Amino acid sequence: MVAMRPSTSAAVDCPPAGPSRANTYSRALHRACLIVGGVAPLAAQLKVAEESLRRWMNGDDEPSLDVFLATVEILLLQADEAGRA
Repeated sequence: MVAMRPSTSAAVDCPPAGPSRANTYSRALHRACLIVGGVAPLAAQLKVAEESLRRWMNGDDEPSLDVFLATVEILLLQADEAGRA
């Protein structure tokens, strides 16, 4: 099961990619980052280096399929939880 804690702070470290660099991967990772509360917690949950995560979030590179699917799982679980509220 994926541990999640929605962020309520505007100061959470989740930098979005610029409009010219944003893609499906970077947008999904950015949203997951907001859900779990920052780059460090997301990197730990995905078991990846923060540096790699920041590159993917910036649109500089693409994550592996395993990392992307784990990210989608975070998004789906959050949507499921929101639907039950």
